[in-house]
Amino acid sequence: MLSSRPIRWSGPLAVLGGILWTATWILVAFTAAGTRDMFGFSERGWRTLLLNPAMLFFMAGLVGFHAKQAGRSGRLGRSGFVVCLLGLGTMLLGNIVEFWVSDLFYGTQEPGWEMMGVGLLLLPIGLLLFGIGTLKASVFSGWRRAVPFGFGVVLALLILSGVALMLLSGSGSQVGFFRAMVLSIAAGWGLLGSALWSAKDKGASRSDQGAG
Repeated sequence: MLSSRPIRWSGPLAVLGGILWTATWILVAFTAAGTRDMFGFSERGWRTLLLNPAMLFFMAGLVGFHAKQAGRSGRLGRSGFVVCLLGLGTMLLGNIVEFWVSDLFYGTQEPGWEMMGVGLLLLPIGLLLFGIGTLKASVFSGWRRAVPFGFGVVLALLILSGVALMLLSGSGSQVGFFRAMVLSIAAGWGLLGSALWSAKDKGASRSDQGAG
């Protein structure tokens, strides 16, 4: 089991992941769909240097959040944790496959994008289950307790809304939807990391009250 210090420090890693995630897509937007470099790096370069570490940092934050309430979040919490981890792992693998397998060897990026899409669909499902487990565990207090479930709800609503918009309005609505998705994912992991970093150990809190 992880000790309290590594668990707490996985919170800032999740926040850093949100920053890298956002920076990636901003920089990629200026690479003109791979036809122009930005600061000497193409889309492949930025998504390798920044996006891959961002998703690894998301995983670190998720592992830390789960470890803090391990044994108290129940079967739903554990199941949600596994689904979230699987979703992030699939997104990471899809990003690697897109540029370093499919594009490099076969000249197509579709398999990688499809894998990232599957991972993205798994994420809100896992977060909702994980969030229910977090609410039941009662390890986190105040707003921190609602972060995973709220994150899952927002992400699920955005995905459903995005699909509906694309069906009704066509591909023209994809840009705005994608930006909303990017920002919501960054904000969600940032909040999860902040909740983990700012959470106080219940045992320590009781000791402080007893000393007072």
